[in-house]
Amino acid sequence: MAEHRYYLVSQHDWAKRIGFYLAFENRNPSGPCRVETLGLFFGVADGQNWYVSSIPAGQWRLDTRYHIRAEITAERAVLWQNGKQVGEQAVRPHLVSGKLNIGEVPSWAFGDTDYHLVPAELRLLQGGREQRFKIGGPPADLPEPLRFFNPHVFWGLATNFSTHQIEFVPSLPIAVEVTIQLARIPDWRRYIPYVDRYGQCRYADYPTKVRRDADLRRDYEQEQRILQQWGIPNIFDAYGGYLRAGWRERPTGFYRVVRRDGYWWLITPEGYPCFYTGVCSAPMEVWELTPVSDREEIFEWLPPREGEYAGIWATNAWGENTGAEYVSLYAVNLMRRLGTNWRQACRELAKKRLRTWGFSGVGKWGYLEEMPFASVLSRGNVPNLVSHPDIFDSSVQSRFRAELVRQITPYRRSPWVLGWSVGNEDQEIIRRDEIRKILELPYAPPAKVAIVEHLLRTRYDGNLSRLAQTWGVSAGSLETLCRASITRASDEELEAMRRFYADRYYDWIYRTIKEIDPDHLYLGFWIYPYGWENDEDWNLIAKHCDVLGYDYYSLTFSPPQLARLFDRVDKPILCGEFAFATYHGGKRGWGAFMGSSASDDREAGELYVQWITDAAQHPLCAGAMWFQYRDQPITGRGPGRGKQLFIGEHTAHGLIEFTDHPKWDMLRRMREVNLKAVPVRLRAAEQRR
Repeated sequence: MAEHRYYLVSQHDWAKRIGFYLAFENRNPSGPCRVETLGLFFGVADGQNWYVSSIPAGQWRLDTRYHIRAEITAERAVLWQNGKQVGEQAVRPHLVSGKLNIGEVPSWAFGDTDYHLVPAELRLLQGGREQRFKIGGPPADLPEPLRFFNPHVFWGLATNFSTHQIEFVPSLPIAVEVTIQLARIPDWRRYIPYVDRYGQCRYADYPTKVRRDADLRRDYEQEQRILQQWGIPNIFDAYGGYLRAGWRERPTGFYRVVRRDGYWWLITPEGYPCFYTGVCSAPMEVWELTPVSDREEIFEWLPPREGEYAGIWATNAWGENTGAEYVSLYAVNLMRRLGTNWRQACRELAKKRLRTWGFSGVGKWGYLEEMPFASVLSRGNVPNLVSHPDIFDSSVQSRFRAELVRQITPYRRSPWVLGWSVGNEDQEIIRRDEIRKILELPYAPPAKVAIVEHLLRTRYDGNLSRLAQTWGVSAGSLETLCRASITRASDEELEAMRRFYADRYYDWIYRTIKEIDPDHLYLGFWIYPYGWENDEDWNLIAKHCDVLGYDYYSLTFSPPQLARLFDRVDKPILCGEFAFATYHGGKRGWGAFMGSSASDDREAGELYVQWITDAAQHPLCAGAMWFQYRDQPITGRGPGRGKQLFIGEHTAHGLIEFTDHPKWDMLRRMREVNLKAVPVRLRAAEQRR
């Protein structure tokens, strides 16, 4: 399902039924959204309901100019097209002050389109005042071949979800006027091939671009000189513990947490305080691969599938079972840069780099011998009832426990394990839809019985007849009730059962891991606020971990949402993923990471300094991990296959470029603050006494 929404103006909260919006909306169950299914919607809310006028699908044509006017008065909302009134709603608008977005594509409706908005000027009139805003169309200085790596530029967006954001204080009457024209997005295939033999865009030109194999070897030699000049800091123990704090805790051979002067600290196996700075996906010398199937023609050159290159090809790299072929052009660059024993050389270089750059160790998704790492355990082949194992079923518990034992046992006594986690981000969120599907099952698995029994006891005072009547089923016992397919549970009931299921699920995992391995920390599942059901998910996992691991991408350490969540917990937190992808105006082929991109490496370094400084000063934060070690392929990491220019993420999040070149402008600043993070935290704790 492709879904695309473009807000000409937006200042609303749909759930609270306040504000207004004027938006193009489109959906297509197969392929990109097309102009034939496009509609324009003008919504105004009164605090109780939404009132919407529209110009429906089938009334829009490409290369045709339309003048749109939307008006809001104290008693009505009117929509006009080309001077003709096409909609009117009687409504007393409930408008509030706040941010007003102009030219916005929300993150959840960023699907592909085969059309785009031609540059236009939008007029906002209110209270006798007029403001004008440019919207739509790609930047003139971005060459057309490079625009296709970031289709959002055709809608006038760069690295944020909106073209403009202004402070808005409503003053009636309000009017929005714009003359719009839609045009076909050009055919990207006319520029094939896009990718050179080094995995770079053929149409991009920048100072560090590799043009011959000799450039790679020369760059490696230069890097060795710089690393030697910088040197490995002597202020940390092997686990990232700070040797000059003036205090030391009892060494236990494992990481643990303590609280001193109101500040949480990670304590290394040797007993020294640590503010952990990690790097995800290091070194992962072959990962991430890029899909090749059905689009071989976009590559200028691909390595053979046999011989020395056989190990850098993969089929179904994400386990998708479609027969999709993948290749790692990054690994080819390592072969050219490091020589015959490139894999071992890559690992040794990664260790030297991380130590020299002041990082404590590896983050998620990576491993280096004799370096700390944060291990992400999987559920393996444990069966799911719907989306998660039925941990109310003793046989499933046994299989799940055995899977955890299998993964933990080899590292049970290892001091290098920072902590365990199970799953990642929204994989481990229990959703209302999952509960709904469990209830609909025409039999009574233990999880269904447990959640229904919980609701019966807590919401119906054990009155089975009343519950059965509410749900429209007949039942003489809890067991017979649960054998029915239940379809009439309310949203409130689904939420209550969801929270119960999630609480028991997280509790079982936490207790089981601590039974298997009581010495290592448990970090949760890297909860991600953008991928959860509601804020209660944060509270649920917080109860069932030693350190609350979370992921969050933002230009600042503690934006309002996180600040509110931090105030809810009284335990150490650890950020498992953050970064500032360098965008370079789209001129290198990498994608924007909307809302947290940096313009270039220098800005990314400055953002990192401020982010880590703020994190180190926060009493709860015990560390953070940068995602990731290297830039992703410009053609995307997948999963998938098809005739597309990029498939999946394709951002420049790395400390090193795709050609293995370190981003020195960023790394200089990163190293500086990595070396200062613990002193910054010590001073903050001292000032709090």
